[in-house]
Amino acid sequence: MALEMSGRMTADERNAIERFPRIAEEFCHLIDACDKRNRKQLVQDLAVHLAKLCEVAVRLPWVEPATEGIDNTPEAVAAHTGEWVKLSDNLRQIFGPLDKYWEVFDPTEKEEPVSCSLAIDIAEIYLDLKDALKLPESGVALNDIHWEWRFDFHGHWSRHASSALKVLLHISDLA
Repeated sequence: MALEMSGRMTADERNAIERFPRIAEEFCHLIDACDKRNRKQLVQDLAVHLAKLCEVAVRLPWVEPATEGIDNTPEAVAAHTGEWVKLSDNLRQIFGPLDKYWEVFDPTEKEEPVSCSLAIDIAEIYLDLKDALKLPESGVALNDIHWEWRFDFHGHWSRHASSALKVLLHISDLA
C-alpha cells in the first residue's frame, strides 16, 4: 500500500505505519489457527506476538482524522458480538484453568482486584485488529485509517494487551 505520509512524521512513526498491518495480520493468523497448537506453544507465541504488536502500535503517529467518526450499524455490532462470543469460548477452552486472572484496573489507586479472562482479552484484541485490517479496503481516507489504528490501541486494546502479556509471561511455564 503506497502511503502519502507527512514529512512531519518521524522515521519510527513511518516505520510503525508500514509494519502495523503486517504484524496485526500475523497476530490474527495465529488466533485463526489457535486450535492447531498445544496450549504451551500458543501461550508462548501469543506473548511474542503481543509484545511485537505493542512495540509497533505505541509508535503509531497522532494524526488528525479526515472525517467525523464512522458509526457502526446495529447489524455490524450484532455480528461482531457473535464472533466475539464464539472466539472467546474457543479460547477459554484452550486456556482451561489458566484463563482466569485477577487485575486492578487503576494501579494508582488502592482498589479490590477483579476477575478477568485471558480469552476475553485476546478476543477483544483480535476483533479490533480484524476491523483495523479491513479499513484500507473500505475506501476510508488514510488519515482516518491511521487515526483509527492509534485510537483503538490507546483507547481500548492496549489495556487488554498489557494485561494479557503480563499473564501469558506468568503462565508460560504452567501451560
